[in-house]
Amino acid sequence: MKYVNDDSVEGVLASTELSSNQVRVECDGRAWATVPAFADPEDPSLLRFKCQLPAIASPQQTDVRALDAGTGRSLRQIRIDDRQPKVNAYGLLAHDVLMVHCKPFIAVPWVSFDGAHLTISGAHLPPAGDPSSLQVRLASGVKFKFDYPLISPQFQQHFWYWPNAHLSNLILTIDLPASSAKADAFSVEFFYEKAAPLLVGTIVEQGTEIGSLCGRIWIPRSLTAFVGFPREGSQLTRVQTWSDDHSVTMTGFNAFKTIEALLAQQGVKSKRALRLLDWGCGHGRVTRHFIANWPEAEIVGMDIDAENIEWCRQNLSAGTFEVAPLWPPSPIADGSIDAIFGISVMTHLTAVAQKAWLAELARMLKPQGLALITFAGPGAAAWTSGFRTVEWWRRWKETGFNDDQLNPALEGKISDSTYYRNTVQVPEYTRVNWSDQFDIVAIKPDLMEIRTSQYFACVERS
Repeated sequence: MKYVNDDSVEGVLASTELSSNQVRVECDGRAWATVPAFADPEDPSLLRFKCQLPAIASPQQTDVRALDAGTGRSLRQIRIDDRQPKVNAYGLLAHDVLMVHCKPFIAVPWVSFDGAHLTISGAHLPPAGDPSSLQVRLASGVKFKFDYPLISPQFQQHFWYWPNAHLSNLILTIDLPASSAKADAFSVEFFYEKAAPLLVGTIVEQGTEIGSLCGRIWIPRSLTAFVGFPREGSQLTRVQTWSDDHSVTMTGFNAFKTIEALLAQQGVKSKRALRLLDWGCGHGRVTRHFIANWPEAEIVGMDIDAENIEWCRQNLSAGTFEVAPLWPPSPIADGSIDAIFGISVMTHLTAVAQKAWLAELARMLKPQGLALITFAGPGAAAWTSGFRTVEWWRRWKETGFNDDQLNPALEGKISDSTYYRNTVQVPEYTRVNWSDQFDIVAIKPDLMEIRTSQYFACVERS
């Protein structure tokens, strides 16, 4: 076993040394993580494993031991005399980023169907650095196979600060013909087998735990959910560049299910004469599901992207769609909306634009009307931390807000090239600065079904 410069230990084992191809790693006599051992592509008789160690804030000595996860038998050990903290190219400590963002990210945006098997794929940051903690649960009678952790080069790059992010990919295969006809095969819970401490600092940051249920996804039951998306230009991908037809269906449907549940918690359900506004609807990724599932309500979509609004008018004709100006007022009448949801709009507005649109949302809502608005929280700052300096990070933590970075996604689609930003803020900033127009009902962090880096602010017009 050897120590390598990305704060990892690597080892080579004979395949006969392991009972289950799983290696348990201990640091300074304490359990740390269980990681898989993969076959050496050049020599099938050998197995290789890699495990990143807990983030540290200063140099230290660390004793590491590898054991057979099945039998507990000791396999290898090493003493690292001068272990160095992991930093990005600008000297920012991985430890400091973890202190801001320590809740694991999960995203399951892709689905395929071969006529018998539903295959769901995505990624999950190993909870507390230990991928063995993550489990899935489906209804009794559903036959499935869960492959996790799998190698994830992209997550290793983006989540440079997260221990064992290279072991994030997952594939869930649901065998529909083999499942019970009475079982719900279209809802999946992700949970942690045991509550895991958040492993930062030397090893454990005391007093913090990850909850047992980390999220749920829903799979559309009907193929109609996959029908009818923009085919021209960049309409499908101009904001989420990684999108494809399947991911748009999955993320849009799961956003719908999450918003529907949040609205229900506040007493808002589909009924005749209710008006619901999707503020920032784009090409109707989420709007289409409200139109299909809330037939009694009037569904309104609004966006600054006129091209997408025209597509919605032509293809989602059961809804009403309006082009929004960059700055208020909008074409929506005073006090005419019962509830509003806005996904990833405030995430792209300056502080001044946020203030202007908060007042506009309040104007459009009926008295005691409800708005569910996301903002990019600490997870979004952590996502960009690979290219952040120590000074930027310090300043962002002090102010709780940054809107400096331009986003070119709508270049040529809106009149002002400086308008669209990548904005990150903390809940405390949001609570203080949004309460001028609204009563803050709740701020809900990192709802898996939306996007991990965004928080939902549930606000009510005063």
